[in-house]
Amino acid sequence: MIFEKMRKRAGWTAVAVGLLIAFSAVVWSAQEVRPPAWVGIYTTAGKVGLKWSAAQGVVKYRIYRSISSGHGRELLAATTDNSYIDPTVKAGETYYYVLKSVYADGRESAYSEERYIKVPVTGGGLPVNPPDWVGILVEDKSLKLAWVPSPSSNAVAYNVYKSKEKDKGFQLIGSTQDANLTDTDVVEGETYYYVLSTLDREFKETKFGEAKSVTYTLQQEKRPEKPKGKDAKEEAVIEKMVAKPTRVIGYIIKGKDKQPLTSPSDVVVAADGTIYVADTGVNLVQLFKQGGEFVKALGVPDVDEVKFDKIIGIDVDEKGNVWAVDAYTGLIQEVDKEAKVRLRADMKEDGKAIAADLGLKKPIIVFGIVKPVLTEDRLFLVDNYNDCVEIYNRKGRYVKTFGGRGTADGKFQGPTFAAAGNDGQIYVSDCMNARVQVFDNEGNFLYKFGSYGNVVGSFGRPKGIAVDETGRVYIADSMSNVIQVFDKNGKFMFLLADERGKQMDLGTPNGIDVDKKRRIYMVEKLVNRIQIRQVGE
Repeated sequence: MIFEKMRKRAGWTAVAVGLLIAFSAVVWSAQEVRPPAWVGIYTTAGKVGLKWSAAQGVVKYRIYRSISSGHGRELLAATTDNSYIDPTVKAGETYYYVLKSVYADGRESAYSEERYIKVPVTGGGLPVNPPDWVGILVEDKSLKLAWVPSPSSNAVAYNVYKSKEKDKGFQLIGSTQDANLTDTDVVEGETYYYVLSTLDREFKETKFGEAKSVTYTLQQEKRPEKPKGKDAKEEAVIEKMVAKPTRVIGYIIKGKDKQPLTSPSDVVVAADGTIYVADTGVNLVQLFKQGGEFVKALGVPDVDEVKFDKIIGIDVDEKGNVWAVDAYTGLIQEVDKEAKVRLRADMKEDGKAIAADLGLKKPIIVFGIVKPVLTEDRLFLVDNYNDCVEIYNRKGRYVKTFGGRGTADGKFQGPTFAAAGNDGQIYVSDCMNARVQVFDNEGNFLYKFGSYGNVVGSFGRPKGIAVDETGRVYIADSMSNVIQVFDKNGKFMFLLADERGKQMDLGTPNGIDVDKKRRIYMVEKLVNRIQIRQVGE
């Protein structure tokens, strides 16, 4: 009897276990089998990085790669992580990737959507070409020539040739490893033509680059008599205004965990006075109170929802949300103060449209986003790598691209930072052309100001830009380490000076901003700090 009861109990137990297994199988099979959702694809140090969202129930991810779209895929690797670094790529080649999810019961998803990327040629892989001109500056008893350094690590020196004829008779006047040379053998009124070439590690010389001409003329005007009375006072005011003294308020040096800023690139002051700093070295956006007290950091690994890959510039909207773009992957993110992602858009999905607007055939898949700039309805992205500015609306939808490489109006060579004026105009630092260009909200060229030089109103390497409420435009120059101020039409007004009226001690200024109280916030990249100064009326 006891054994009979045990058999019955065991039978019911077996049935129960069977039902439980069957129920579990039903529940498990009801779980939808999905391929991984891409987060992004990027290049770093000559390798390709892949990221995707982790999914519940998945025990492994399989990564497939091919060299052409849609076919020829081979299993590259399997991993339990939601990221992978592919070290087996070659510079200059384009690779296509898809992913699969593998579940605990052995089920496997379909392929994910395909992502592709071209591995950029950098460093030693870049060809050695003649350098591009920056410009020629007429100085007292000399001409100063400047050009863009070669990006190739195989370039070791430059040759400079000179002639009095446009297309012939060029003679070598100097060799240098610098990106500039001063020619003192000049005569008043003479026109000279210069060409440049580059030498590689085997001292093989490239062909000549573009010839550039200049007429050496120092305009010696008769100095007018010194004014007297009221006119003398007005002139004294003008001279004093060339260098406007400022008063130091403080510095921001340390951020999260009281650690020093690693490599700050940009600073933005929100409407409530919160100071946002893009700390590129650790890929964080760090927030501070007025006075420099640390508030919090956004993008903390393994803590925050948002992750930044390589951010350089940022902007902040009226809600205090941060807009940042991963420089090389083109991932646009809007992030609130709690590090929650409010919007995400992938610029690579618009690669064909961007290329078409630039007159290119191949899709743009590598970016160099330095600075995002918000207006009332748009997001402008300064793309240093592609020498252009991409426009999106504030819902993350692509609108258009303007620019392209060149020296003509509306073209760029290495654009860096930008700012929006109260009138909707967009001011862009055209760094390697040593000028600032101004556009309307549609990207139409309006005017430009500045040129290469070392006198007021000219630039060496214009970087950060800020526009105050009166329309004054502040330009940071990372070569001459000064901040110049212009009116809204591009007319030079004054230099910012220290308390004594002397040049400020700046360590390579980059991003800058100005608040309503006319306090200027300056990133000093060389010394890893933010300097804050009060500008007078």
